[in-house]
Amino acid sequence: MRLKLLSISHYKNLKNFNLEFDGESFVDLFVGKNGSGKSNLFEALVEIFRHLYEYDRENIEPKFDYTIIYDINDVATEIIWEAGQLTINGRERSTIGETLLPDNVLIYYSGHNEIIKNLVSDYEETFRKRIKNADLDESRHFIGIGPEYKALLMAILLMQKPDNKAKQFICKKLGINNLGITKPGGRGLTQPVVKLELKRPLYAKGNNYNIINNDETDRYWKPAGITKIFLDRLTNCVSQEAGNMALAEGYFSLEDRYTLYFDISKIQQEFVDLNAQEFFRQFDNLKTLGMLADIAIPLQLCNGLDASITNFSDGQFQSVYIYSIVELFKDRNCLTLLDEPDSFLHPEWQFEFPKQVLEITDAAAKSNHILMSSHSASTITTANENLINLFELQDDKIVVNKVNKADIIKSLSAGLISFSESEAHLNIHHALKNTTGAVLFTEGITDEMILETAWTKIFPAQKRSFAIQNAFDRIFLRNLFSREELEKNFPDRIMFALFDFDEAYDDWNGLKKESDSETDPYKGLSKQLKCKHHYAMLLPVPDIQALKHQVLNPEGKPWGKGAQSHLPIELLFYKDEFLGQWFQKKATPGGGEIIEFIGDKVSFAKNFVPTLEATCFEPLKLVFEFIQSKC
Repeated sequence: MRLKLLSISHYKNLKNFNLEFDGESFVDLFVGKNGSGKSNLFEALVEIFRHLYEYDRENIEPKFDYTIIYDINDVATEIIWEAGQLTINGRERSTIGETLLPDNVLIYYSGHNEIIKNLVSDYEETFRKRIKNADLDESRHFIGIGPEYKALLMAILLMQKPDNKAKQFICKKLGINNLGITKPGGRGLTQPVVKLELKRPLYAKGNNYNIINNDETDRYWKPAGITKIFLDRLTNCVSQEAGNMALAEGYFSLEDRYTLYFDISKIQQEFVDLNAQEFFRQFDNLKTLGMLADIAIPLQLCNGLDASITNFSDGQFQSVYIYSIVELFKDRNCLTLLDEPDSFLHPEWQFEFPKQVLEITDAAAKSNHILMSSHSASTITTANENLINLFELQDDKIVVNKVNKADIIKSLSAGLISFSESEAHLNIHHALKNTTGAVLFTEGITDEMILETAWTKIFPAQKRSFAIQNAFDRIFLRNLFSREELEKNFPDRIMFALFDFDEAYDDWNGLKKESDSETDPYKGLSKQLKCKHHYAMLLPVPDIQALKHQVLNPEGKPWGKGAQSHLPIELLFYKDEFLGQWFQKKATPGGGEIIEFIGDKVSFAKNFVPTLEATCFEPLKLVFEFIQSKC
């Protein structure tokens, strides 16, 4: 299954919206500011496929025209819905008929998108009305996998045989050692079992469904069709060992509920004709009917503690679910929509999140097209470059552009995405682990961009002997060099912290020094810190009279406070001819004036600085020479 093209006439802020997929990857990652249209895209896709799935049974027309092209098993299908007319592969049609559609649309919603949740719920309600008497081949096409599916997904995978790759992945990631209930007195574990809690289903309203005998005549509230067949087969798998342990089990009339234990080895034998996905569908049908109250598998962790799958947090589950879902449905042609699935993940798991994709088998990748939206800087940082699609506004129209990952990350200062301190820690740790040698840390992303450009201008033929890495802001840069974490984790790495000569002077000044390395502000004040491999530097003061007084007193010394210092890195490139475009003169109390930067930092660093001559970068040459003298 691969989407190739999607066109939408007008859905919310998506107007004359066109999106092409290159087909190279089975994962497409979408980013953009809040309100840019990422969730609207997913909502529109749900509306489109609901329209197609239900067309021959109940024509629910979407409120917009659309064109969608996709491949299934190398067969291309083009469907156009325009002005109430359905056209498939160039022919007007009155039915969908045998047209190839995805077997399933899998939708993960983290809880913040009520519209998607309601769309899926409407479809489930329609399916629920027919499921009680449905045949074995019928299952719902839409599967909304929210947080409430945690236990069911994990249970299905843990009930697979030991050589199942997905089961091995889950156990390794979550530290699961063995399955089973600890016997009284701690004498080992029982055979692996699954515990089911069943409640009166939604269809069983009225006394006719009451359980009197709890036998073939009325057990499980008189199900029919595939539900009855599945529950009858499941009854053959009741665990005798668990029954010998005086556990509370059976039908409890007062609560009108079942608590049942089933032997997993018996389940594997009984349902040998069903693969993992088909087995999931049977339990999912119980859930759709409102019958499945809970499912749990008692287990023992690698640390020896007893637990159950219900004990794992949503975050722990989310760290493995993308793999779980795709592997579970690898035999089906699926479109999977993940709407900000990493919203509630711990930053460390967000870093690991894209790596799950690399674990997915070729078979699963071929049959599944995953669309994922994200705001997580950690996820974006570790994603593959060709996966990132940027939603943005151009000429009063929402468009999607393929954007290099580095440019996305460098848009942080424009408010596209943001790093928490814990994410910044992880990102820097990730960068240091993947590099060797000295590192120059800058305050922000645009500083990094400017310094990278400066090196190529000053030393065009010389390979840089040190890495340049931004620390996201001046406060984090100060904290990074004031703690012992860098020295402990990377004891032999030479590292430099470069601060602007503005309010960041206070951050530089607050770092405890071992000795002064450079005391001439025109060369860049520098000092060696308590860690002998760490240095803190200030930008050199340009030999421009209008700028000197913004950081130095008449004696040529720093004013001593960041509030009195006004030399960000952009001012190193100040010229009178740039006034009005990038800089302006601002009056100060007492009749003075200062020059300040007024442009967009990203545009300045990315588009303007690279156009300057090499001579404009002389102040930064002093920074590079100091670094090279210490490496």
